[in-house]
Amino acid sequence: MVRLTKISSLLLSAGCALSFAGTGSNTVCDASKMDAFAYEDCIAVQRGAKLDNTDFSERAAPPPELISESYVEPFSYDPFNRDAYLTSSFGENRGTRYHAGIDYSTLMEEGWPIYAPENGYVREIKTSPFGYGKVMFFEGESGKTWVFAHQSSFPQTIENLISQKQYATQNNDISIKPNLRFRKGDTLTFSGSTGIGNPHLHLEVRLNKDIVVSPCQVGVKCLDTIAPQIFGVAVWQGNELSLTTDEALRNGCVEIPVKNEFNLSMAIKIADYSRTPKENPMAIRRLELWRYDDKIYSKVLDTLNYKKMIDIRNELLWAEEADTAGDWHYINAKLGPISTYRLEIEDFSGHITKREFNFHQSCKTNNGKFVLTQNQNTPLYTFLSKSMLDIYRCESGYKFTALNKDKQTINGDLCKIFDHSKPLPLGKVVETFPETRYIQYSADASSTGTGRGVNELISIYPYGKYKTNINWYTQVGNVKISQKISGIPVVGDTSQRVLAVTRNQTDSVDFYEFHPKGLQFYGKWNVCIENDDNSSPLYWLGETTRRWFYFEKQTGSKNRCASTNELRDLANINDEDGFSLGFPYWTETLVAGRPQSALKIPLYSRYAGIPDGNAITVKAGKKWIAAEYDSEPREIILLGEALPDAGETITVEITDDSKRKTKKEITIPGF
Repeated sequence: MVRLTKISSLLLSAGCALSFAGTGSNTVCDASKMDAFAYEDCIAVQRGAKLDNTDFSERAAPPPELISESYVEPFSYDPFNRDAYLTSSFGENRGTRYHAGIDYSTLMEEGWPIYAPENGYVREIKTSPFGYGKVMFFEGESGKTWVFAHQSSFPQTIENLISQKQYATQNNDISIKPNLRFRKGDTLTFSGSTGIGNPHLHLEVRLNKDIVVSPCQVGVKCLDTIAPQIFGVAVWQGNELSLTTDEALRNGCVEIPVKNEFNLSMAIKIADYSRTPKENPMAIRRLELWRYDDKIYSKVLDTLNYKKMIDIRNELLWAEEADTAGDWHYINAKLGPISTYRLEIEDFSGHITKREFNFHQSCKTNNGKFVLTQNQNTPLYTFLSKSMLDIYRCESGYKFTALNKDKQTINGDLCKIFDHSKPLPLGKVVETFPETRYIQYSADASSTGTGRGVNELISIYPYGKYKTNINWYTQVGNVKISQKISGIPVVGDTSQRVLAVTRNQTDSVDFYEFHPKGLQFYGKWNVCIENDDNSSPLYWLGETTRRWFYFEKQTGSKNRCASTNELRDLANINDEDGFSLGFPYWTETLVAGRPQSALKIPLYSRYAGIPDGNAITVKAGKKWIAAEYDSEPREIILLGEALPDAGETITVEITDDSKRKTKKEITIPGF
């Protein structure tokens, strides 16, 4: 319920009479002059409800049960028996999924011993150059399964079993089930950097095949010394959007795009850092919004369900600056413009950040500009899962023209229609000019800043909130593009939604941008590209890596088709070079936590990748040799004890993603 003092101030400010004498009071309630929430509470008072008369501004912090809704076991497990800070936390945004564990920095070092959290058994070991890399699944007596990923090596007994399986099957990527018993505190495995990333430990705690729990909530030591940081607030109604910085939020102000309207939507951009310097932005554990003393929204990430991972796109709204710090957390709550709100954000170590605010049409103090794009050349981009037009480019000389389905002009100068200083959803353009199906944008070389002019089309497809399936055919330049989409999430607002595609030209590759980028579907996105000038295979662009990846499942005809569950940027790429091998050199690698002599062979490619470790075959004559592939950097690692003498040769054969083979003889160098 709203505090009585808050109701009184709202009523009196509206010129309404209020008398209260406990139950059965006579209260004048005027829906035309009051906030809807205050009106509801006013009616409740009128009907005899008893309200706490304490002003929220005079209250102490909320009681503990409102701060932590899950029991946190006392600290009982330190994986290394030494301080190690978090670099990634539970529930982070990993594109199409949440991060299901926590990551510890190992100070760019490999081989840190990791100790058993409890008595239990090593149930499974898997090796791969991607994903989890070398990973151990340890089942404790508590019933929890502890997952230790990206390991460099394992105890010698396990290393022997891995080697036996590799040579018996002549596979580099293998899985074994040792069922070896370890006691709490035993050396269980050794940290590394296999799979992906710099040296670190990824730790998961699984309750069953579907549910994972935050390790921080079950007694694992989680060093995090900095409270969550807010980067901004977005409020929208339909396709009207306003942004507020944290500086203005600290002063109690959040801007709204419309005056005294309801059905507002809101998202908060938040990141958490573990220490200074602030290197890796992490996720948060708890996000809650209060209207006076009513909790109207709560999201607590203590557990995750693999089956529900796809919901991430509805909870963490995708934005073009996705590789910058923080995520946009959607607040799924009923919001009105007059109430006072309190935001509470908690990290996995219990640090809490709070803000109290009201909605205003303008925040005159410390509300600066937002950077909404990253690595974006065209004026088409994605923000908060909406297709957007960078209308600010009008200031530098861009021209935008709205065209109908026959490419006839509807409006010749959108720069004169829309405010350059505000984000412009494409849905707002369609709401203003309903027949719009293309937007032509043009600029000379001095306006683009790239040294060349541009004259391109954005093809758009408007659709409503209840549309869950789309079959769209369009053409951009001389390229024909068809899309079939199923399982589109139904959105909470009534705004006009828009799919969009345009061509992006770079020095090396011409590709096609699809927006809203990152939009994920409960069904499939089936896209076909018919390009008379280039019928090469389809590659998709990594959103943060900015690297091109071969689409494993695609048609081989002139009309290239592929399927996935989210929109991707696509290109036809003729990758004639494939792989080449660099000069081999001797170094050390870790086996059972101890350094051993190893030969490393660098791999070079512009686009080509390999599907798995078994795509690499190394032989000395007819003798098969186990090989490890390090995907970052791209190198083949061979144990020295398995190789012939210096001066002799081995054969390395690599089958890339597109089934092409690269074969080369390598002479073993001297030490």
